Amino acid sequence: MSAVINLNIMAGNKVDSYLQSVQLAEAVENGSFVVLGGVVAGNPEVRVASTPTDVATQEVLLVASPELVEINGYRIDISDPTLFTNAANKPARTYHLHIGDTFTLTDTGITGTTVVDQFVIPQNTLYKGIASATIGTTVVACQVLEKTTISIGRTRLAATKLQVVKQA
Repeated sequence: MSAVINLNIMAGNKVDSYLQSVQLAEAVENGSFVVLGGVVAGNPEVRVASTPTDVATQEVLLVASPELVEINGYRIDISDPTLFTNAANKPARTYHLHIGDTFTLTDTGITGTTVVDQFVIPQNTLYKGIASATIGTTVVACQVLEKTTISIGRTRLAATKLQVVKQA
């Protein structure tokens, strides 16, 4: 089961320059943290992205693509977003995070157990954020606002509402 993300208040929903199309060498879930690399050959609008290697110095972006699948050339909404993963070598949408951005992510997208008023921070060499009691030295940090759920049909998935509180 893949992580599900609901974007609450995001600067990227209002300002297109806070969005970035990326392409990854492997499939990744929404809610993943990535860093930018070079430009994809032949497509200057799309950047190569990968796992963070130094979260203390790198700008980390949040992957949050629309849950669409391509069938016979048509893009179709997927009925169960827990089955959606951003395909390898296909464009995905990421958000440059800004202080005050809020989003809700299912707990499957976070390593460890989140606690209200603590933090979720990116990890080196991994896509998932990790629950942490402190902000540490990361460039980006999200505070846990509340434990909640995301409804998928009749199913409620445990989730965490996060707010960006640190961004370089």
